[in-house]
Amino acid sequence: MTLDEECKGCLYNSQMKKVERTESDGAKIEEFKSRVRKLCENPPEAYCAPLLMRDIDKIHRDIFGHGIDYSSEKKMFNSAVLAMEEEVYGAVMSSPDPIAGAVKYAAAANYIDFAKLSDLSEDSLDMVSAAAQRTVPNPQTLALFKERLLSGKNLLYVHDNCGEVVFDKILIRVIGALYPGIKITSLVRGGEIINDATRVDAGFIGLSRYAAVEDSGAAIPGTYLKEINARSLALLENSDVIISKGLGNLETLYGEGYDIFYIFMCKCEHIAKRFGYTQWSTAFVYEGKQTAA
Repeated sequence: MTLDEECKGCLYNSQMKKVERTESDGAKIEEFKSRVRKLCENPPEAYCAPLLMRDIDKIHRDIFGHGIDYSSEKKMFNSAVLAMEEEVYGAVMSSPDPIAGAVKYAAAANYIDFAKLSDLSEDSLDMVSAAAQRTVPNPQTLALFKERLLSGKNLLYVHDNCGEVVFDKILIRVIGALYPGIKITSLVRGGEIINDATRVDAGFIGLSRYAAVEDSGAAIPGTYLKEINARSLALLENSDVIISKGLGNLETLYGEGYDIFYIFMCKCEHIAKRFGYTQWSTAFVYEGKQTAA
């Protein structure tokens, strides 16, 4: 998906807030602002939001000597959701439809996004729980998803952000319990970028107990096919079921010709309009090879 004007302003504002809170050198902050503003005003062709965020982080590394650091936020949210995991998993497994229940939480958890919302706190988890209770996964998509799980042998779960990766883990656990014949692989980012989940986060939350963990080989907040490693491309080509979490993955994978179930929250107005939802609602969307656009 091409870069929307909404994305430019959103990423610029959120990263300015973060840098102003964490850096103290006024001259470097002004240089950072100037270079990011110039990038947003004159982006390259065939650009998308995940690539803009990657390049904003590169500018930060060039000026400050390191990437924009979200390590404390990542640890806070991973720890907070881990503390909820068993309670949520138990509630989901005892519900009338565990797959639907787990999808609800996974979709609502996409709210945990420091690229869009720079001032999140642990109180945001109350909003995630409330959004999960309101969520009603698309019935046709849900039925097709279960059908694919029943016949599938290999599932690829493409992860997004910290914190929400624990809710992804719950969905993975539910799938593993109900469909034990399917092998599950988790794909995380290939390097630190915003609050996206990496191998370090996967290890912290114990994801490898339920899925084989791979990384994309690229520190991009999405799955940009031109830069991910060969292993990731092979997983996309050879998996019977693919789950894509979050907007960064949606913006880099949608329309690329794969059979994918997308789980995300419509945090952006242009995304909500594109898929026929209201802003801040959750979405469970299927794109088949025959419907790729």
